[in-house]
Amino acid sequence: AYAERAVLLRRSDALWRMGHGNPAPYELLTGSGSRELLESSLGLLRELVLDHQRFVFVPSAPADRMLLTIGNALRPLEYAIVDTLSDRINRVVEQGHYRGDWASLLDGVREFAADAGSKVIIGVYRASAMSPPHMFFAHADHVHKAAMIAMADSTLQEHRGFPMMIDLADSICRTTFGSDTLIAPTQVAYAQAGEPFRYLTERQTRK
Repeated sequence: AYAERAVLLRRSDALWRMGHGNPAPYELLTGSGSRELLESSLGLLRELVLDHQRFVFVPSAPADRMLLTIGNALRPLEYAIVDTLSDRINRVVEQGHYRGDWASLLDGVREFAADAGSKVIIGVYRASAMSPPHMFFAHADHVHKAAMIAMADSTLQEHRGFPMMIDLADSICRTTFGSDTLIAPTQVAYAQAGEPFRYLTERQTRK
């Protein structure tokens, strides 16, 4: 999650950035057990959400039934602005289990939540008559253009109604950086260290 947002922000010179999921996901706001990740994430997310601002994030399978109900009531190429990220991000802050030394970072997380929560808009759109609705996240100052960008890219896949750019990125990453790209070099390294079989599972050595 961190790498995806870092690449979007720092390795692209495009005006708009399209991402997958939530722009400020749970694992980055809590650090996932790493203080260094949390500290780096706060700076990255602040730069993306509050400074760059021109982004649109589309999750794959939202569980929010209220949003999906609103989305299913939309006609093709319509979108609705529904809420801000404030309540969701505040729940993460309050339930993020910042204990012990982590408490010193809580002020920074709360400050980001206060600054960014109301600036991130949650919406829903429907790209075609046959496709399901999809949620999207965008900055409040650019939400209408963000919705247009998401819908324009999604109409290229009429049956899915999901941004083609995200599907293309997923396909390239799975092909180029799939598990095989790490497994094979790891097995070679173990073989060179004189332990070609010790760390393999039973299934990996089964004929």
